[in-house]
Amino acid sequence: MSRFLNSSDQSSVASLVDKFFLSLDYYIIWIVALLLVLSILALALKQLNVGGTIGAFLLGLAIILAFGFGGLAIYLFFIVGAAVLAKLNKRNELYEEAEEIQEKSGKRDFAQVVANGGIGFILACIYLLYQNPLILIMFGASVAEAVSDTFAGEVGLLTRSPVVSILTGRPLKPGLSGGVSLMGTLAALIGSFLIAVLWYSVYYKPALATVSYIAVITLAGFVGCIVDSVLGITIQAHYYDKKSDRIVEKEYLDGKKLPLSRGFRIINNDKVNFISNLFSVGFATIFYLLIR
Repeated sequence: MSRFLNSSDQSSVASLVDKFFLSLDYYIIWIVALLLVLSILALALKQLNVGGTIGAFLLGLAIILAFGFGGLAIYLFFIVGAAVLAKLNKRNELYEEAEEIQEKSGKRDFAQVVANGGIGFILACIYLLYQNPLILIMFGASVAEAVSDTFAGEVGLLTRSPVVSILTGRPLKPGLSGGVSLMGTLAALIGSFLIAVLWYSVYYKPALATVSYIAVITLAGFVGCIVDSVLGITIQAHYYDKKSDRIVEKEYLDGKKLPLSRGFRIINNDKVNFISNLFSVGFATIFYLLIR
């Protein structure tokens, strides 16, 4: 179990925290207790429902055991950042309209946790068995894409930027998958960059040989966000609500199944998020191998 001590540079804050917990008697109990507190706090703050809380706990445990507390800090940046932006948006009329359109809103459930963190969980399990710098980069790209996509949507609504289709440039209702805005796109790039810098500060000392990894993760996260929008406008299921005369992402409304407008019924936003996250990891892998 001393494995995760090697996840970060030995002089980093994350490594010092790792060493502190490993020095405790029954340290695994303290780690579980910490995750329970964080999970219950997220549940109490209505960021997660019960299923989402269970998923977040399991994800957090895998991340700590594989990537150390630095890995947990990276995910916490995602969770806290998303929560703050959502809180700022709560009284935003556009945000309320978007919630009516989107399939899910409010508390994140188990499927949403898997969509944004499932790849990270798999990478953590692999890293426990096979320690390779490439897997660390894949992990960073996975979180960067999740943050990039979340920041794009939240900031786009918060700033009330005009939303257009990523393929046609035609105006779209704010909140619909496949829509992009100038401020949202900028926020996506900034969010991906912030994760890349945080990831790098956790796992590496500044050096010319490794600083390019920041670019790898930044671009991988941002490109994954763009792919998410493309998939959202093409293969994700959208439905027509005759009552309100608008396109929505909800398959059922008031107990009634809505007719499909475009995309495939089996592809919802959670699946698009998962595919985009996987694409980001693949992009980072190829980019890393090219610049080695």
